[in-house]
Amino acid sequence: MSTNFHALVFGASGISGWALVKEALSYPTPTTFSQVTALSNRPLSISDAHWPNDPRLQLASGIDLTAPVDVVAEALKEKVPKIETVTHVFLFVYINTGKDQKTLKEVNTNLIKTAVEAIQTVSPDIKSFILQTGGKAYGLERPDVVKIVAPLKESYPRVPKPIADDIFYYSQYDVLDSLSKGASWTFTEIRPDAMIGFVPGTNVMNLAQGLAFYLSLYREVHGAGAKVPYPGAEHGYRHKHTDTFQDIAAKMEIYAALNPEKCGSGKTFNVTNGDVVTWADKWPGICAYFGLEGIGPQGTFEPPAEFVKRHADTWNKVVAREGLKASQLDSYYWPFLDVMMDKAFFDRQYDLSAARAVGFEETIDTLKAYAIAFDRMRAAKVIP
Repeated sequence: MSTNFHALVFGASGISGWALVKEALSYPTPTTFSQVTALSNRPLSISDAHWPNDPRLQLASGIDLTAPVDVVAEALKEKVPKIETVTHVFLFVYINTGKDQKTLKEVNTNLIKTAVEAIQTVSPDIKSFILQTGGKAYGLERPDVVKIVAPLKESYPRVPKPIADDIFYYSQYDVLDSLSKGASWTFTEIRPDAMIGFVPGTNVMNLAQGLAFYLSLYREVHGAGAKVPYPGAEHGYRHKHTDTFQDIAAKMEIYAALNPEKCGSGKTFNVTNGDVVTWADKWPGICAYFGLEGIGPQGTFEPPAEFVKRHADTWNKVVAREGLKASQLDSYYWPFLDVMMDKAFFDRQYDLSAARAVGFEETIDTLKAYAIAFDRMRAAKVIP
């Protein structure tokens, strides 16, 4: 059954927004949304984005959420056909200020505030906003001072001050909570764990992309069938966690948006693939995709960032030989991979009881999720 639902996706070119746009064209049915609007700060084409060629999909770029609300509202009216019909809004905007935590929080909280205030002035039929956050809400960036008790549950209280003062997810949530008072719309917070997926460009915090660059280059340097020691310590190899494939996150976000009576009113939901894993479970299978043999930690190791830097000239030759996109290896945020593979020393798996209680049952095997992400990168000529 067709509807008049119109999905608007802020931050559509990132790992989460890209998948949301793709899934909204087919999930939960191919006719659920009559219109899907992808907003990207930078210019982007449907072909470059590798989205389906669907007449319901429209793109708009150049809407600067750091501008005043009235300027943003005018830009939305000018650039988005049928902006007044928007019913569901997905918020994936983020700016890395490269400055202190206070500035990062201020800038990214204002992005959400401006987006919500602007869109609700031009779209009177909004039913739901979806805010995506993540593990920072559990204090995962500060295990030195925050006690991490797995499995992580949405019902856990916020981490104590002064740590809480640096977590912009809290202030973003509070902005939505305040703006929703007396409004005709509701909102939901969705918390993925570390993301696996594909983006048409480079995403700074995408496990799969960093591994794809590293292992493609490792094979080029050492040959097919080479052994790849896990580039981290034993504690990193064995800790439990719950990766989140971009498609699963997108489906949960759409499900929450379409079921406000069960998921709205500021409720929060974890979302993961559904399996609890360790790197010991994943590493051999991930390496096998690239024709390599993944083995456990061998004591000393060369971090992927250093290996990639040392062999940058080899990568450039691969790019030229295979006709790849000239992705700059140094545009990937390599410290993220180092943290996720070596520095993490605690179990941090998410509890999914809340999502299951409202009827969201989607799952995917984590190794299969990695393979799909790598397949998408190959199809887009990001890796050989």
